[in-house]
Order: sequence, then structure tokens, then C-alpha cells
Amino acid sequence: MKNCLEALEALEYLKPQLDEKYLNYKKEQQHQQVKVTKTPQTETMQHALRPLSVDSLDNHMKEWNLQEALEGVAGVGYSEAAIDQSLYNPSQKTNYPDLLLLNQSDKYNYQATYRSHLPTSAQTPSPPKLPPKISAQQSNYPVIPPKIPLSADVPKLPPKIKISSGPTVDASSERGEPLRQMILPEFLQRKFLSIAEPNTRNKIETCGILAGKLKNNTLNITTLIIPKQKGTPDTCTTENEEELFDIQDKHDLLTFGWIHTHPTQSCFLSSVDLHTHCSYQLMLPEAIAIVCSPSQSPDFGIFRLTDPPGLDIISNCKKQPAFHPHPDLPIYTDVVNDGHVKVLDYDFNVLDLRK
Repeated sequence: MKNCLEALEALEYLKPQLDEKYLNYKKEQQHQQVKVTKTPQTETMQHALRPLSVDSLDNHMKEWNLQEALEGVAGVGYSEAAIDQSLYNPSQKTNYPDLLLLNQSDKYNYQATYRSHLPTSAQTPSPPKLPPKISAQQSNYPVIPPKIPLSADVPKLPPKIKISSGPTVDASSERGEPLRQMILPEFLQRKFLSIAEPNTRNKIETCGILAGKLKNNTLNITTLIIPKQKGTPDTCTTENEEELFDIQDKHDLLTFGWIHTHPTQSCFLSSVDLHTHCSYQLMLPEAIAIVCSPSQSPDFGIFRLTDPPGLDIISNCKKQPAFHPHPDLPIYTDVVNDGHVKVLDYDFNVLDLRK
């Protein structure tokens, strides 16, 4: 630190001399420039002056010596007194100049700065520590609101209503296709015979239509319709069928089969009866034909065409006249005991269209 301050004082002492030398040199250069501009051969002289100015500068610098210029300045030089370490007294107090140093050239007071005696590594400020990481457990999640208890006054749900799929199908055709169950009123035969009794006395057949409704996949016969008709001892033909269709449409009734009497014959299906019933069974596979023979035993039968072969044979038969033979095959069958028709005691309606 002491040597630096002494060097600064030496430089302050030399600065005026250096400035004076620089001004003289500058004037000399300007004087040489003026001479060059007045010479006719300007370009040639410029090339000649450039090396001369450098040589002149070298000669001038050779004449001036920094060591000689600093001779006599305290603390500068390599005299034996300066090198002699025995003259150094550590206990002697060093008188440092004031903090404000006056510059002799520009008269400006410079503030002296002192470096700390600490090493460079100690002077470098250390970066601030990183903040601690926030763990997932410390995250401030919103608090879940408490569950609202259900009121104890909530009405209970009503019991479930079982939907009935209808009765199990126990019957099937000869082809293996299931047949829906048909419910027949128990006293339908007696009621029909009482209506047909005048014709039966005269040995004339009487016919009626079995109509009803479909409910829970069950065919329920609810109405006996007596249409306008024309009968003989062995045939019965309906008339004015449009009126029959209107009545069924008005009461929302479906045709489930037919019933007729055999005043003079046994309980069976004649060839005419087979062709008549074929049209019913083609429209409804469960359609039935009831035959009443008051003078015979048995006096009551419920039939349908077998499928196969009966339905195929009769539907393809084109023979004439009305009464003709058919192949000796089981063309029709009784359905009373096969699970297809069930007889129950319940009320039914009678519509006599002849009145």
C-alpha cells in the first residue's frame, strides 16, 4: 500500500513535465504539417514526412528517460538506502496522506480508496440460499365441506310391482312352435245350445264366432257372436260379414275361432268343416273349432288342424265338390287335454246379430 501511494505521488509530480513535453511535440507536428501543405509536391512529401515523424518521435523518446526524470523523488530508485532492510523499523508509524488527494494538473480532489486486507475469496458475496421445497403434504388444499345428513323424514319408496309375464306356454304345435293358452268360459256350450235349440229341432246347423281379447299373452274368449247365417242339416254359411267386422271393431274384439252344431251327425270335423277352419288357423295358429252334437256321445269337442300335416294338406287342397275325401292322416286333433285350451267359470257376453 505504501509503494502505491508513493508511485501516485511520483506520477503527480511528473504529470506537468509530461504535459509540457506533449504540447511541444504537438506544436512541432503542426508546424511540420503546415510546411507540407505549402509544398507543391504534397503527395511525395507526405510519404517522406511519415517516417520522419516516427524517427523524430523515437529520437525524442530516446533523449527522455523515465529513470532520470524520477531521480531525486522519494521512494523511487534503487539506492542502497532504499534496499537496505536494516533501516526498516516496523514499529515506526507510517504517515499516510489524507483521503482527499489534490490533483496538481486539474485541481480536482480525488477520493482515495483502500482495499480490504481480506482475500479475494472472502470479499465475494455468497449467493442467497434457495428457499426450501414445498412438500405435497404442506399444500393448502381447500377444505372439503362436511356431508349434509339426509333427513330422516324422507318417504320410503313404494314396493316394486311385479310384472306378470303371463302363463307358461305348455302347448306347442307338431312343428314345435309354442301355442299361447286360450281361456274358454265353462258355460259357453250350454248357452250356445240354448240359442241354437230352434234350429237343432229342425235339424239345421247353427254357427257362432268366438271373440275375445289378448291379455298377458293369454287369449281370453269374452264374447259369443251369432252372425246372420243360412244353415242346412250338414252346412252353415254366414251372411253380411261386413256387419260382423264392424261389431268386432266397435268392441275391440279379436277372432279366436268358431262354434257350430251337428244336429244329425257325431262330434267330428267334416271335410267342409276342415276347409272352413283352415282360414281361421292360417290367421291365428291357436284358433279352435268347437263342435256340438246334442244327440250324440260325446256331444262336445274342441279341435285344431295339425301342423304338420293337416294345415298343409287342407290349405293346398283344391278338390270339388265341398264334401270330398282327404288322405288318411291325422289332419286334426283334440286340444282339450293338451294344455292349449283351459276351461274356467266366468261371465261372457252374447251378441246375436240375427235380431
